[in-house]
Amino acid sequence: MRTIIYLAASANGLISNNRNVPDWLSQEYGEGFMAISLRTQAVIMGKTTYNVLAPDYLPIKEGSLVVLTHNTMAEPAQSNVLFTDDSPEKIIEQLAARGHTEAVIIGGTQTVSAFVKAGLVNEIILVVEPVLFGNGLPLLKDIEEAEYKLSLLEVNKLNNNTVQLHYSITNN
Repeated sequence: MRTIIYLAASANGLISNNRNVPDWLSQEYGEGFMAISLRTQAVIMGKTTYNVLAPDYLPIKEGSLVVLTHNTMAEPAQSNVLFTDDSPEKIIEQLAARGHTEAVIIGGTQTVSAFVKAGLVNEIILVVEPVLFGNGLPLLKDIEEAEYKLSLLEVNKLNNNTVQLHYSITNN
């Protein structure tokens, strides 16, 4: 199964500001976010990302929305939301068993790091927004001993100030 990370980052590489408010994201990022979510019909995110999006901005109404959390008994905002504390490997197995051939990870740092560390990410689509944050969340955390080689597949200029970088991970 193919797993893709789709995230926005500041020009200095942070994926969220310290306010955890996504008011810095471009319309083009949002359009790409919705398009890849609708295409894959399998979306993986952490609980903080879910809390920012739910209930009004969840990207799909059908398919599988997997939320990594220790609070697996939380009440989901819609019927296709699965709260789980399963390993990345088990989540991918479950999605494949449901007939999914690809999934997209949309945040955040802990979720992205867990899937990268498990060697389950094939591609990264990074939308670089024209903003710098003094504080915020890094793309990866607690995997300092690893080094991942990327191969640039495509570069797209989304608007006058925003670019999209599409990489494959070559050593997972």
